[in-house]
Formats: sequence, C-alpha cells, structure tokens
Amino acid sequence: MDNDDVAEAWRPVTPLSRLRELAAQAPGPARIVASRIGLPAELAEEVAVRAVAGGPDWFGVLRALAAHPATPAERLAEFAAHPEESVRRVAAVHRATPKSSLKALARDGSPAVRRALAGRERLPRKLAASLVADTSGEVRLALVRRVGAWPEHLRALATDPDARVRRVVAVLGHAGDADLTDPDPGVRRTAVGKRAAPELAPWLDALARDPDIRVRELTAQQYHNCTPAVLARLAADAEPCVRAAAAANAFTPVRQLTELAGDPSLAVLVAISQNTTAPPETLARLVETITHSFGDGQNVAPWQEEDVQRLAYAALGHPATPPESLRTLHALELWPYFHPGNAMDQPNWPADLMVEFGLTYCAGTVSGKAEIESFAAIDDARETEPPEDVLAAMVRSPVYYLRRAVANRHTPSEVLAEFARDPARAEDTGLLNDIAKNPATPVEILLAWAQAGVRQYGMLKNPALPEPVLAAIAAGTDTSDAAQAHWLLEVRALRAGTETPC
Repeated sequence: MDNDDVAEAWRPVTPLSRLRELAAQAPGPARIVASRIGLPAELAEEVAVRAVAGGPDWFGVLRALAAHPATPAERLAEFAAHPEESVRRVAAVHRATPKSSLKALARDGSPAVRRALAGRERLPRKLAASLVADTSGEVRLALVRRVGAWPEHLRALATDPDARVRRVVAVLGHAGDADLTDPDPGVRRTAVGKRAAPELAPWLDALARDPDIRVRELTAQQYHNCTPAVLARLAADAEPCVRAAAAANAFTPVRQLTELAGDPSLAVLVAISQNTTAPPETLARLVETITHSFGDGQNVAPWQEEDVQRLAYAALGHPATPPESLRTLHALELWPYFHPGNAMDQPNWPADLMVEFGLTYCAGTVSGKAEIESFAAIDDARETEPPEDVLAAMVRSPVYYLRRAVANRHTPSEVLAEFARDPARAEDTGLLNDIAKNPATPVEILLAWAQAGVRQYGMLKNPALPEPVLAAIAAGTDTSDAAQAHWLLEVRALRAGTETPC
C-alpha cells in the first residue's frame, strides 16, 4: 500500500470521488476508507458489496465496516453470519446488530465470538442468562467482567469451575460466603480483602489457620480485626509477613505486641515501631532488641541498612517510647540524619537531652540582648539546676526554639498551664499544639480545648490522652478527628477488658 494513498485515504478533505477510487484499488486503501467517520452510506455500501464478493484479503475491510458506527442493521446481520470468525466477532459487539443475530451468535461454534458477545456493552438479559452455562471459561469470564452484569448471573457463577470467574464474582461482592471457603487461594484472598472485619467475624478463626500465607496476612491486616485470640494466633505465625501484619494491627493485644518486639524479623520490628498504639513496655522491649541486634552495627547487612535506619527513626519518633529507651537508642547513632529540632517535638525525651537539643538547635540563631542573655542563663543553669527548672526557664525564654520545651512531659504542669492560659500566647498555634500532645498538660486544659473543638490534631498525638478528652473529641463535628478518637477509645476499651490498659 502506497504511503501517499494511505495519507490521502485518511485526509478529511479528500473528495468523495477520490475516496471511491482508493476504495476500488485494493483491500488496504478500502479498509481505511471503510474506517472513516462520516463515510457516506452510498460509498459504504459500495465498499461492502466489493468486500463481501472478495476473498480473505478483504476480511479486514469487512471488520472495519462491522465496527463502523453507521453500518446499518441489515448489513451487520450479514456480517454476523459471515463464515470468517473475525468478522462475526466484530459484529457481535456492534450496538446495531439485530437481536436475532445476537441469539445466533450466542450459539456460535467459536468461543472467541461468544466471548466478544458476552462482553458487549448492551447484552439482552435473557441472552446473558444463556451464556452463564457456556462451556468456555473465557466466555463466562467476559460475562462477569462486563459493565452492568446482572446480580443473578454473578451469583450463579459464584461456584463456577473456573477460578478466574469466581475471583471476579468475589471482587464484585456477589459470592455470598462461598468465596471464603473457596479451594482457590486467590478467591479467598479476594474475599478477605473485600470484606470488613465485622463481616468476617464468624470466619476469623478459620482464616487465621488458612494454608495460604497471603490469606493469613490479609486477615492480620484487617483494620477492625479485634478478636484477641485470633490476633494472638496470627502474632505467633511461622511466616514473618503474617507476624508483621499482626504487629502493625492496632488491636493486637499488648502481650503479643511485646513478644513481637523481640522478633528476629526486621520487618516485624519495623511494623511494631510504626504501630501508633504500641504501649511503652512494647517500645522498651523493641529498643532492647534493636540494641542487642543492631547496636554494634556488625549484624547489619548492606541491604538491611535502610530498614534499620527506618526502624531507629520510627522508634525515636514514637510518642510512647520511654525516656530512658530514647536515651539508649539515641546513643547508638543508628539514624545518621538525627535532627534535634525534630526531637523537640516528641514528649518523652529525657529532660537533660531536651535541654541539650534546644540549646544546640538554636545556638547559631539567637540575636538581640534579651535572647542572648536568656540563652546564656539557661546554658549556665543546666549545670546546677534541676532539669525540670531549666525546662521551665526555656518555656519562658524569648527564644522561640527554647520554648519548644512545652512539648516535653518533664516540663512542670503548672508552667504548661501558665503558657496555655496566657492571652498573649493565643496566636502561638505551633506551641499550643505542642502542649496539646504533652502528657503532662493538665486534663482541664485539654478537656476545654476538646469541647471547644480546637487543638484536636495535637491532642490525638498525645500518648496518654485522658479518656474524657478522647470522648469529647469523638463527640465533635470534625469527622476525621472524631473517627480517630472513636478508634482509640475502641482500642483502649478492648485492652481494658482483656489485659492491663495501656
């Protein structure tokens, strides 16, 4: 086919007389002419007559005409009965193909034709029902994948012999409970991933024993899987990925979380460090494991370095990591990009380190007489005064970054209250949020903020937020914060009923 002829056949301004000449030359130009949108009906009919009379070389032209939106129903009926399979396949999906032809195509000897019919956009309901029992799995698969598949047909295919069909039915939620006991692990995985934990409640014990690793992992990952016995089983699973999923689950009991904090798998330890509901005893055990396993740097393989750094960083930043555990972890220097400014956001750092971080962080930024004198006084005081008194002096300092001591739980409560109630501090949003996440902040201040609908972002980062405050946030109008507060209350209630509250 000449390239100039091809370009001319596609060109919008090519005269009709020239298109007629091109279509009469050979199947190649004729196929392009037959594909043109806006093709006059008279010329389309001429091309169709020539193509029908032609041999196999003209089948491409017939396919182009069978796909053309303007091809009339009577011509499509002819294409639907054509001996060439590829022509019938294209006619099967055309919107204007007559219903009588579609019925014949449903009985076509070619699975490829029936598959095309099963996936068409507009498929008569009765015709779809006849394809439910088609002998070809490819046809049934196309039927369940089509947009607008009828629920009764999907339910009928929930026990289809082809696992691919059953997986699609499971994804679409029409399998009932058959997908949870399906012999194919892919179907069971889909079933677990599709459902919320309350729907899975009767099946959780069996799913925790499933022979497929991924099914057990997905079960452990269920956001509201709050069945202690099931989570305990998953936490003791032989596969690290399953244990890691249990370690990341907010509802895993504290006993199991603490046991997992000594796990030999780095993935499990990382999951513990990122579990926001992990309590102090779990984090303390985690730091012990990090110290013994990676503290000297000798047991870290090159490909593990990034994961170990991520683990150290997460443990350093976790709001529940105990003060002395933070001191131990900081001394290991496993996180090479440690930033004292970030540490000042965290409430649990030991008081002496908090003072050191504050002075180090702003040493080169103080300016003006008041700031310089304050910095010097605090630097001197840390050598002779109790750390708590030094933190109190930092809160009252004119140096902004020293005032970040309001985030630290060792800062005296009365100093935090004084700062929070000072009208001059009303616009100091960042520091007030730091006070909101500080476990030492008096409950009456936190409760007043919660009831006023302010500081919720900071308070929800408080590792020891009193339950009345959580309840007030849960009753608020901010749907995101309220949902998180509800979730935290649920975790605490579960732990209070099964073990020592965190």
